Amino acid sequence: MFRRELKLAARAALVTAIPATLLCSQRPAAAAGMTGELVYNFTYSANQNITARDSGSAESQDAQGNFTGTSSGMNHYGGSLTDKGTMTVRVTGRQPDGGLIVSISEQGENVRKAPAATCVVYGNTNVICDPNKTVYTEEYTLLRFLGANFVDPNQLDANKHWRIGPSTSMGETVQADYAIQSNNNGSMQIGETRKIVQSGAGKLETDVETKIGYDFNRTVPTSVNEYATQRTDSGLSGTSTTTYQTTLSLVSDSVATQP
Repeated sequence: MFRRELKLAARAALVTAIPATLLCSQRPAAAAGMTGELVYNFTYSANQNITARDSGSAESQDAQGNFTGTSSGMNHYGGSLTDKGTMTVRVTGRQPDGGLIVSISEQGENVRKAPAATCVVYGNTNVICDPNKTVYTEEYTLLRFLGANFVDPNQLDANKHWRIGPSTSMGETVQADYAIQSNNNGSMQIGETRKIVQSGAGKLETDVETKIGYDFNRTVPTSVNEYATQRTDSGLSGTSTTTYQTTLSLVSDSVATQP
């Protein structure tokens, strides 16, 4: 039912797929203070509504003006998926270009279960993950806020706002705006507004609204509440709307205790 879910994750994270061998070849030894583990509780839900045209033949009229044949009308379908569990991130080092190397895994109570996958995350929310491993949408939600300098004081304007993008790749344009809404000695509340637009056949737009609790001193998100709406318009073939909601809450952080 949720065939576009992984695509949403890739768009939302500005993912660049690279071979797993390249990920491994770029992995340096972990530096002191750059190892440890983060554990988050998560909840995830997806709700999809589809309006699709039947495959039957269109109605026609006979010589007397009577309608014959099968109407090719629009039908409505829907589905939902929910889960909750824990998400574990192991920080293993940093690349020469500043990318933080992590291993992320997920253990849901129902269907959201994925073994560890190696990823590299950046402060501009770019994420690179092993293309041979499963990385769920909610994992990408967390990964894009883990990079060093996600909050960079040098990038803030007078309203404590900064922007990433717009960036266009493979027919998709992504732009994200962030604003620090409060700051209590480094404990921040940050708002994110993100928009992804795909050009080409059909119209695909995704709007993302996120509230992020962020510890600037430890450079980690402490909570995330993301609400994403993805709309697809295939013209006469039909439309679909899918909403995704993800919540994350930090429950354990051994990275902060590293010397």
